[in-house]
Amino acid sequence: MKSDVAPALANGPAVIPTDMPTSNRPMNMGQSMNDNTSRLDGIAKITGSAKYSSDMQLPNAVYARFVRCPFGAASLESFDDAAARNVTGVIEIEITPKACQYNGQPVGHVVGDSPIAVDRALKALKLNWKKAAVKTTIADTAKVEVPQGSVDGADVTVAAVYSTPVQTHSSLETHGGVVDHKGDRATVYASTQGTFSVRDGFGDALNLKTSEFEVICEYIGGGFGSKLGGPGKELMLAAKLSQQLKRPAYVMCNRAEEHLDTGNRPSSVTSVRIGLKKDGSVVGGEVQTYGGVGVATGGGGCNVPSGRYTFANVNKKHEDVSFNAGGPRAFRAPGRPQGAFAEELMLDEAAAKLGMDPLDLKRKLAADDVYRAMMEQGAKLIGWSDRKANGSQKSVMRTGYGLGVAGWGSASPGGNAEVVIHQDGSVESRTGTQDIGTGQRTTMAICCADAIGIPLNLVTVKIGRSTLPVGPGSGGSVTSPTTAPTMMNAAAQARDKLFEVLAKQGGDNAADFSMKDGAVLKRGEKFLSWKDACARLPADGVMGSASTGDRGKGDSQGVQFVKVVVDCETGIIHPKHVIAIQSCGRVICRKTAESQIIGGVIQGLSYGMFENKILDRNVGAMVNPNFEWYKILGPCEMPHIEPVLWAHGQTGVKALGEPPTIPTSGALACAVFNAIGAPVRHLPLTPDKVLAALEGAGA
Repeated sequence: MKSDVAPALANGPAVIPTDMPTSNRPMNMGQSMNDNTSRLDGIAKITGSAKYSSDMQLPNAVYARFVRCPFGAASLESFDDAAARNVTGVIEIEITPKACQYNGQPVGHVVGDSPIAVDRALKALKLNWKKAAVKTTIADTAKVEVPQGSVDGADVTVAAVYSTPVQTHSSLETHGGVVDHKGDRATVYASTQGTFSVRDGFGDALNLKTSEFEVICEYIGGGFGSKLGGPGKELMLAAKLSQQLKRPAYVMCNRAEEHLDTGNRPSSVTSVRIGLKKDGSVVGGEVQTYGGVGVATGGGGCNVPSGRYTFANVNKKHEDVSFNAGGPRAFRAPGRPQGAFAEELMLDEAAAKLGMDPLDLKRKLAADDVYRAMMEQGAKLIGWSDRKANGSQKSVMRTGYGLGVAGWGSASPGGNAEVVIHQDGSVESRTGTQDIGTGQRTTMAICCADAIGIPLNLVTVKIGRSTLPVGPGSGGSVTSPTTAPTMMNAAAQARDKLFEVLAKQGGDNAADFSMKDGAVLKRGEKFLSWKDACARLPADGVMGSASTGDRGKGDSQGVQFVKVVVDCETGIIHPKHVIAIQSCGRVICRKTAESQIIGGVIQGLSYGMFENKILDRNVGAMVNPNFEWYKILGPCEMPHIEPVLWAHGQTGVKALGEPPTIPTSGALACAVFNAIGAPVRHLPLTPDKVLAALEGAGA
């Protein structure tokens, strides 16, 4: 397998990623800075040489876990402190009894020499709880009703209630990390979406100056928003223990804790009444949304109307509803998937009442021509012309088609980046920004190599450390739009400084020099090889640094089409094909961009079909805090997903992380509606709900 790239990683030997093109997506070729390079850390990850925070089992470490409430509302009345302290290997037990308001709320912690000692101590505590009454859903507090009556001036009115469940983040690597405090300095191994938010969030917890400790997050096992916002209670506990005991402290959530107390996408209820003219124009209506925020007081926003469709005179009200559950945290496109599910299905129901093809209705209502052009291309790729009218199929296996749209703003370039060109011809690309799995390490190398004009194998990437130049947190789809222009600017500065050295030595002007095919040109003619040019540098090389760059203009827009087959005897939905068209400005790396889109679709399908944090209505405990009963999309349910990189009119690097997961569940619900002839208005679209809808439709 041919490859001419062998970049060295910051913490390991050189790896050789494949440059084999992805043959089944030819439409995306030639639309990026780099079409064929695979992730530079791919081999390190699949071979296990990449070390995550959870892998940092340091010598002489202590281990800790929180003592947590097992009910939705309860008070800790007693516990056997003596029995727990008698467990071999237990170092510390600290418990502060209090009234708890959600399953998983901490009341203290246990510290031991090993995870086994901690687990045994937790069992030996024999916690005695007094349960209290609980509320577990939005409906326990809010009175949700289907709006009555027609809309003035409307030919048809759609009135319905839609709902979405609580979705947990389910990152492969759980929350937490390791703190190794050595008295006068410390190292923090953090599973985080923000190297510098962790650094700045410790305050006095480490009793050290910022310059006296380093946060390291070379590899992170996923993060969809919940690992933003600082150290979190896990790392704060580790900092306290390591400083106190002068030993490394390991505090990582287990899978159940991850479901219970690390945030979520909040549940939602959307009550709508919307009126339309026969031509499909919206004349008015009302939307009342509710966000289920658990013990929090906010964060339950539901983005409908989204602004991606043109609605006239539609009034919006929102209310956040608290109940006995953990609060939300940022989750990939906060509020958008909930709103898109209701908005897309509502419009398909309106189209059915009008006797219109939903593609025609959505094309008419689309906020701009970009969406309309994307719809036209996507309809051809999915085979929309084969779509049959809603409910017209009588067979057991029925095929349905649906579509949804997405949009997301872009960020301004910022943070800091450095590029160093060394005397031996090697190049360092430096930014403290972390790579949470999206390909930041790879895109930084490409930006650096492309801006200088050298082969990728000459670039070493250093990221994910608080001692490197300050970079943004990975949230809000800002990472690439923020760092890519900055890195390209820093690389161009370093290249120009090399030219200045060459010009000074030869009595030329720096403007006389340029790069082509990895060689230095002077006034358009080949002058020196890259290696020979760098050999003329001083011993410490030259460095370029930047804190800004050119901003991508406009939103990142997308349209998705979903094709499903529904088994009307079992109610099981079989997704078959997804077309995901997405603009994201200037594409840096085709493969990682396609991967972002595919991943967003997978998460959207999983949200639409399976995911649901279920609370026992009597005691408020989560009944499925695992991956056996908290179901996520797996290989058996995976459709063929085609990411399409929309290049028309695109300039600058724009957002890509969030938008691909926004429309998927709504498009899926529309496809099911088309197949069976009845809407399923409540996620997840489980077989029982499909069968109930079929029965209601007279099937």
